Amino acid sequence: MVSTKTGKVIEFYDEAIEKRQKVIAKEHGFKLTGDTMILYEELEKE
Repeated sequence: MVSTKTGKVIEFYDEAIEKRQKVIAKEHGFKLTGDTMILYEELEKE
């Protein structure tokens, strides 16, 4: 996740997201070989 105000980056891993991406790719006839996901956020603490 990237803060739109400060540029702070928070990296995370979520097994459910990883599995879902593979399922979606397969549903569309693809084999997922890599991915990048960037979430742009505003931290509530900023």
